[in-house]
Amino acid sequence: MEKLVVLVLLTALLYDVSSAQNKMAYFKIGGELTLKPVFPDAIKNILWKLNGDLVAEWVKDAVPLVVYDRFKNRTTLDLSTGHLTMKNMSQKDEGEFSYEFNDKIQAVRYTGKAIKEVPKPIVNTKPLACESHLDECGLSCYGDTKEAGPVTYSWKEGDGEWQEQGSDITIIKIDSFFFETVSCMMKNPVSEKKSDPINNPENNFNMISIACLKPVSNCQSFWDNLCKE
Repeated sequence: MEKLVVLVLLTALLYDVSSAQNKMAYFKIGGELTLKPVFPDAIKNILWKLNGDLVAEWVKDAVPLVVYDRFKNRTTLDLSTGHLTMKNMSQKDEGEFSYEFNDKIQAVRYTGKAIKEVPKPIVNTKPLACESHLDECGLSCYGDTKEAGPVTYSWKEGDGEWQEQGSDITIIKIDSFFFETVSCMMKNPVSEKKSDPINNPENNFNMISIACLKPVSNCQSFWDNLCKE
């Protein structure tokens, strides 16, 4: 009977490995990282680990909040939400964050990864000099993104809204209206930076034209339809 009880208790602490969920948690060196799991019930006890090493632990009415070893003086644990915050992050803090909640190992794991901030981008034209006789001109949002992690790119026409697209776009000249400047923005999980706007290269010699970014989605108006590929 005792063996059966022990087996039941051990089983309660285990979780189905096949259902484990891994989430990326990016941070910059010297920065801050907050992990925010969702708990369905009131927290009675919680334990956080990084690569198997104890980070922080708390048991209601039994064990006061304890922060272990190298995580002291830079780690906080919100006892009402279970959210873990670490400051002064370093390369040593990369790896798998796991946690136990109310005596149960949770399937959700966080993979901590250090990345750099994105640089301030520059908008380059392709070709370098877009001549007035060309019907289209390529633009590139350039910057050294090595070790900057997943980077997204957005573009803006004049004072318009930012549109998330790729690092390279094409503007097309159509005789009608025009926007005066083009800007791009780089963004990753720890930073975002915008380029200085450049003059619309299709507006050389004060030509009256309209330019649009490609690809364009959800074209509703007549002018939007002109921008379709």
